[in-house]
Amino acid sequence: MFSPDRVFFDSVGNSQELSPALLFGVLVVWISTIIIEALLLIFQAPFLLIMPQAGIVGAFGVVGLACFSLFSWLPVLLGILIYGLIIHLFLMLFGGANQGLRMTLRVISYACAPQIFIVVPLAGSCIAGIWMLILEIIGLAAAHRTDTWRAVLAILAPIILFACVVAIFYGAVIAAIISGLQRP
Repeated sequence: MFSPDRVFFDSVGNSQELSPALLFGVLVVWISTIIIEALLLIFQAPFLLIMPQAGIVGAFGVVGLACFSLFSWLPVLLGILIYGLIIHLFLMLFGGANQGLRMTLRVISYACAPQIFIVVPLAGSCIAGIWMLILEIIGLAAAHRTDTWRAVLAILAPIILFACVVAIFYGAVIAAIISGLQRP
């Protein structure tokens, strides 16, 4: 995480199994998410004492955290797999996928390491998100032995495409609201 260079991502070759990388990625994201949920529950505790139904809400909070802790690893795993597939497709589109999908999934999994910074209040999410993008770019360029600009496009293109789709959706909703308000 602190020395992302070509040597590390070159060592993540096709001969290595995918399981350790996926396990690493899932554990880092899963543990940091559980910590965040526990901290949120702790910070909500004083406010729950003021409420008349504090006992019920507090019990659901603890039970909810326990259920979340037990079962949230599966969405994390699916998220890594789907995100890795999308990134690999864009890497193929830009001509940078010189290795297989397994290589991309390894890079994405190991690039999850900064997720642990999410437990830092306020700035942790920003630090984790930006550092993950940087690790993904460095990792894809090194592991696929491709140009850095291809890795940058493969990482940023889905983000930009998603932002455009969201902007179009919200634009349509706002246009519908405005047209509804203009009718007598």
